Amino acid sequence: MDFKKTINVKTSNEKVFKAITTDVNKWWGNVDNKMANKIGSEFSVFFEENTEWRFVISELREFSHVTWKCIYANHSFSGLKGIKEEWLNSEIIFVCKVQKDNMVQLSFTHKGLTPDLNCYEICNAGWTHFIVNSLKQYLETGTGIPNLVNTKN
Repeated sequence: MDFKKTINVKTSNEKVFKAITTDVNKWWGNVDNKMANKIGSEFSVFFEENTEWRFVISELREFSHVTWKCIYANHSFSGLKGIKEEWLNSEIIFVCKVQKDNMVQLSFTHKGLTPDLNCYEICNAGWTHFIVNSLKQYLETGTGIPNLVNTKN
């Protein structure tokens, strides 16, 4: 089963769309392209140990749906073997639905991130933090909890 999280956030779908296209660095990690807001746009996210994931926006419906496809993966985590390319060709899917009382339901799916992968436990914990804590906090307060590491970019 693919990794999934759903959060309800007091915000607008416009803010969610901006957060998952041009403000990824404010809730997830360092990026090399802060203008990844149309189909075909590419960006990389950088973490410790020279970890880099490169994504292309493969689907986009403004204010409601964004899909990132992982086109390059160099995942490294001390003590964990066989994870380098586990994200390659996986998809990260965001679906945004406006609710009443200025609430937005954001459904997050990492298609291809399944319990049989070597990185599943750390990725489950990581995504739970970045979606449930950092992204939600960023959308509600303007300040997220991204993993901003020193990189060459």
